Amino acid sequence: MKLIIVGAGEVGRELIKRLQKEWKLVVIDQDEEKLQKVVELLNSESLNRVVLLQGDGTSKLLLKKAGVEDATAFTACTGDDEVNLEACRIAKEFGVPTIFAVSNSTENDEKYEREGINYVNKAVATASLLERQIESGIVSPTNIGLGQGEIIEVSVMPTSILAGYPVGKFTSRRWRIVAIFRGDKLILPRPKTVIKPGDRILIVGDPKILKYIAGLIKSGEPQFPLQFGMEEVVFLPEHSEKVVKDAKFFYENTKLSKVSFYTCRDRKDLLIRSFEEVKKGDVSVKELKNCEKGFFENIKEENFGLIVMPDKYRELPLFFGIKTFPVVVGEETLSPVAVARGTTPVERILVPVSGSFSGIRALEVGIELSLMLNASLTALYVSPFENNKKTESLRERITKLSTMYKVPIEFKVRVGNPIREFADESKDYNLSVIGARKGRKTSWFNPYPPYHMLHRSKCTSILVCVGE
Repeated sequence: MKLIIVGAGEVGRELIKRLQKEWKLVVIDQDEEKLQKVVELLNSESLNRVVLLQGDGTSKLLLKKAGVEDATAFTACTGDDEVNLEACRIAKEFGVPTIFAVSNSTENDEKYEREGINYVNKAVATASLLERQIESGIVSPTNIGLGQGEIIEVSVMPTSILAGYPVGKFTSRRWRIVAIFRGDKLILPRPKTVIKPGDRILIVGDPKILKYIAGLIKSGEPQFPLQFGMEEVVFLPEHSEKVVKDAKFFYENTKLSKVSFYTCRDRKDLLIRSFEEVKKGDVSVKELKNCEKGFFENIKEENFGLIVMPDKYRELPLFFGIKTFPVVVGEETLSPVAVARGTTPVERILVPVSGSFSGIRALEVGIELSLMLNASLTALYVSPFENNKKTESLRERITKLSTMYKVPIEFKVRVGNPIREFADESKDYNLSVIGARKGRKTSWFNPYPPYHMLHRSKCTSILVCVGE
């Protein structure tokens, strides 16, 4: 994620201090002394991610040099409103998706509104926070939990994954939708309350992942797997080169920052060394005595960014209504579960879709991985018969997602049995992402396709379970 900041004064430096760990920053200011103060507040890891440019933030030439054409966000926070307005106008010309400004005077607020620029008035914002605390004694959300931000408000865009679905679909131990603001009305949602475009939703949860949840809801920069968690868990009941290979690939190429191995044999030194070579992070190994049972006991109350396990569990129990170990883990943790078949690195991604929420959710994950890994993406719909009217509505929905994320999605249609057709198609891919709904029953006479697809895929597969 790349942010351009015009203005290295007190507001600009405070932003840099807060965002330097997660963002690539380009800071522009005409004052060399202010830029030097920026250098002093950067930590050692951020030095390589922050670019300082001395010059005029309203110069198109300088903004091009700053990389405005591929910026994720832009903010102008100088003490001069005319400079802020002009810099934001130029950012709009270059199509920067998110633009913010600081308004230094209420007299200039109307100018920002006419230009359609999101702004924060310094005086109004400060007075508003003080007013709430003085009159009600209630501390504003920005200060709850030592300022860590456990409460956030997010606007639901028409293309958001939440739009049109009930609150109960989004189940996690780490965050909850606790209120919906619809116009001037406050709604305390129940599981069946449907979220609508334009709603402002209030979310409470773990501060470590809330900003990634906000990114997921608003749609934008790929977040995988941070909307689930930051830790990769690798289950190794026996040594498997395929599991280690795939786990290492995801650790290196996504935003995972920690990896925990659970083994039934002691291979501690070898595993830690091999993963620390990939990137700096927290790597640990725990030896289990009861293998599957011990592993499940360790993870069942948690959520993780990704759980990687071997392809050793057979499909047969599903026909008798018994869920396999990868399915049980996916349902219990609501974390993505990867069944490793050693087909990384990933160049081609396949996602089966049927129009269900779980399928579209899996496609969202596939899109994020496609962007991160620079991999092609195919959405596969298996129709039970020719000339199915559902095909075109699904095609339109996928086209909207493709446009929104600016990523090409091939829409492929096959006719026949969804499990068999998917299995046959998967042999030409490196990764499949399969969506499923927690709690669905499966049997010989009424099989639930996603769970069978997980086991029949010819490539490494990620199962993404959503709430009941």
